Amino acid sequence: MVQIPITLVIALMAIVTALWPGVASWSETSSLHHALTHGLYLLAGALVGLQIAWWTRVTARDNFSSTKDHEVIS
Repeated sequence: MVQIPITLVIALMAIVTALWPGVASWSETSSLHHALTHGLYLLAGALVGLQIAWWTRVTARDNFSSTKDHEVIS
């Protein structure tokens, strides 16, 4: 069973909240509310970026350790 990372779940929830019809009309009332809605998008983008960075780091670490294990010392 594949687990979905919590960062992607929170990012999806932030995007859904920002797209919610109540929030869409709420964001038109003032500049502060509009900025808060953009903050939800910023949070979602940052979380997706952090998750991709984590996957890249883990993949690089695994690739480095697998090449190190097969190294022949003469």
